[in-house]
Amino acid sequence: MRLSIKAMHYFLTAVDLRSIVRAAQHRNVVPSAISSAIDAVEGEFGLKLVQRFPAKGIQPTAAGIIIAQKIRRLIEEYDDLIIGGNELRDALSGKLSIGYYAPMAPAFLPATLAPLMMENPEIRLQCIECNNESAQLGLLDGTFDVIVFVSDSVHLGISCDTLIDAPPYLLLPPTHPLAKRRSVAFAELADLDMVLLDLPFTTKYLRGLFEGIGFEPQIVATASSSEMVRNLVGAGVGCSILNMRPLGGSTHSGKPVVEIPIRPPVQSLRLVLGYLDGNPRRVVSAVRESILAYFGTPDARKLIVANKGKTRRRTVSDQAADELE
Repeated sequence: MRLSIKAMHYFLTAVDLRSIVRAAQHRNVVPSAISSAIDAVEGEFGLKLVQRFPAKGIQPTAAGIIIAQKIRRLIEEYDDLIIGGNELRDALSGKLSIGYYAPMAPAFLPATLAPLMMENPEIRLQCIECNNESAQLGLLDGTFDVIVFVSDSVHLGISCDTLIDAPPYLLLPPTHPLAKRRSVAFAELADLDMVLLDLPFTTKYLRGLFEGIGFEPQIVATASSSEMVRNLVGAGVGCSILNMRPLGGSTHSGKPVVEIPIRPPVQSLRLVLGYLDGNPRRVVSAVRESILAYFGTPDARKLIVANKGKTRRRTVSDQAADELE
C-alpha cells in the first residue's frame, strides 16, 4: 500500500481533533509523526487537505473533509475485516468442507463429526465424495478444509496424520465353501468369481495385489461403490476384496455376507487425514482432533478385518451365523 493504515489513522485523528499536538497526544506519538502522515496523504492525492495555523491547530479544506470521510469508511471496513478474520480463526462455527475417499470415510466420519456439531450448532458441514486425486487437489486449491484419503502419491504441500492401516480381506456369501474358514490364503482366490470395486486408485491397488502372486482375477462384475459390491456379494454374484467394513455390517438388501482375513499379510491401504500446515481455523483443528481421537478407540479397530492368531471370521448378522453352525 502506498498509504499505510497507520498514516490514515493519524491523518483522521488530526482532522477530527483539529490539532496536530492533540492528535499526537491521543496516538501517543511525537507531533512530527502526525505531521508526516498529513504530508503523506496530501502527497498521495496531490491535494491541499488541511490548513495549518501555528499555535491554533489545523482546519481541513473542503477536499480534506471529503478525503477524511472516505478514509473513515475505509478504516471501518478494515477494522471489520480484522475482527471478522479473528472471529473466523477462533470460532467453532462457519462452513467446514471435508473431501473424502468414498470407500473408506462413510464408515467413521459421521461418528467423529456428529458430537462436534451437536456441541457447536453454528458449524455448517459439507462432505464431498472424491477419489484420491481429486481430494488432494481440492485441499490444495482451497475447496476442502481437510481430506480423508489413502496415502499414495501424496502431493507436495499436504501434511498427513495416519489414521489406520487397513489390510485387504475376502468378502463372500455365507453359502460359499470358503465361508467357514478362519482365514484364507491369497493364492486360493485365483479360481474365484470376483466382484471388483472399480474406482481409479482401488482398481490399480487390487490388480497389483493379484499381479504380485502371478494370476489374473476372474472378474464377473464391477461396481463404483463399496456398498454395491457388498450387495452383489450378498446376492451370490461372486466374492470380493475390500479393506474396510461398516460397523453395522448389514447390506442394503439385508443379505448376510462373511468377512475373512487373508494370509499371509499383503499390502494394506493406509488411511490418512490430510491438511495444510499453517494457522488453521479453530473449527478445522477441532475436526482434526476429533478424527484422530476416534482412531485411538476400539471402535476404529472394528473397521478392519485383521489376521491375528485366532481371529475368527465375521458374519454380519445372527441369521448368517446360524447358517454357518
